[in-house]
Amino acid sequence: MLLSIPLISKSGRVALVPPSEVDDEAVVSLRNDPATRRFQPFLPLVSITDIRAQRTAWAADPNILPFNIHALEPSGKWKFVGVTRLHRIDRYYGNSCEVGITMSPKNFGTGLASDAMHTILEYAFEEQRLRRVTFHTAVENIIIRGWIERAGGTFEGIERDYWLDGKGGYEDVRLYSVLYREWVGGCRARMEQGAAGEKARL
Repeated sequence: MLLSIPLISKSGRVALVPPSEVDDEAVVSLRNDPATRRFQPFLPLVSITDIRAQRTAWAADPNILPFNIHALEPSGKWKFVGVTRLHRIDRYYGNSCEVGITMSPKNFGTGLASDAMHTILEYAFEEQRLRRVTFHTAVENIIIRGWIERAGGTFEGIERDYWLDGKGGYEDVRLYSVLYREWVGGCRARMEQGAAGEKARL
């Protein structure tokens, strides 16, 4: 499914917008970037036809809520910097979902990912009223692991042979979660402080 309006971060620097054909070429470049595939080797190489088909399929799927991440430039224009989504949305068994995010490598360390993640979690917990959000990350992805842990995510364990490794085999991933009570109990504030600190260092 798609939202009809964008979600704007508290800082005003980031907008989560419904995917559209305007960004399709940028999404292809991001997905096929070797830096992206390093920690997401299960992703196949894609064409613009693939992305268009995916966008159409996701729009019709009530269990997926995708966004393109746009950042506000000094000129006042918005630019594409990544993608994020709520998926595996479950309102029957546990009122939960999983969150995924992929940022353009050139925007690592800018605080934009923190802004985007805070915005989508705020929407999941406070607008969709979900109770539990999970994250999967590659075992060797120290940057994302550290970010989730600093934000207050709870490490739940290793899921073995979870992702294709791009070499004919599988790799383990780390599973993290944030509960609604943890979100309002400090996780939300830590994420806001973290994003503000990253912005101040720029």
